Amino acid sequence: MKQFYIAGFAVMLLAGCAPQAVDTMPTTIAQSQDLSDADYDGVISAREQCEQTPNGALVDNNGCPEQLQTSESFELNVHFDTDSADVDVSQYADIQTLADFMQRYPNTQVVIEGHASKVGSAEYNLALSQRRAQAIADVLTRQFAIPAARIEAIGYGESRPLIDQENDYANEVNRRVIAHVTGEHGSTHMRWTIYSSEQTP
Repeated sequence: MKQFYIAGFAVMLLAGCAPQAVDTMPTTIAQSQDLSDADYDGVISAREQCEQTPNGALVDNNGCPEQLQTSESFELNVHFDTDSADVDVSQYADIQTLADFMQRYPNTQVVIEGHASKVGSAEYNLALSQRRAQAIADVLTRQFAIPAARIEAIGYGESRPLIDQENDYANEVNRRVIAHVTGEHGSTHMRWTIYSSEQTP
């Protein structure tokens, strides 16, 4: 009887020592995506849409450099005679400065503001200022090949005078055109570091 208990205990002991199933690590899967960063902009090559990003540029999620937004105002030195919206050819040089800027930065748009003096009725001056703004817009498109879709002409009449007086000098100054240019400047927005102020242009 004693031998039977010993034999039974040995069987149980051997069963406890039987090998157990062991979880194995899954087979290594080959990496199909390119996780490198060829232009060192912080965006992996698998997602990169703009290669050769300038070193130090701020980029979006696709690795494309952010563009600086610009807002420029040009006080066009174009004078109009009383009750006139005609632009003399001798004044094209000032308009060309604006056109050159827009050609250099093709992602910009311009709003041409026309203004008038207080000579005449407010209603008439509003229409006159609109014609003056449109006259500048026409020069930009016809003479300097700026697409009309990038230009908006608005007349403000006598509502925004530079000099709120009624004399010859004020009337001449208030008959003016202003151009506001907005859009992407084309310069890459760079990361700022503590050393940025020490870098030479």
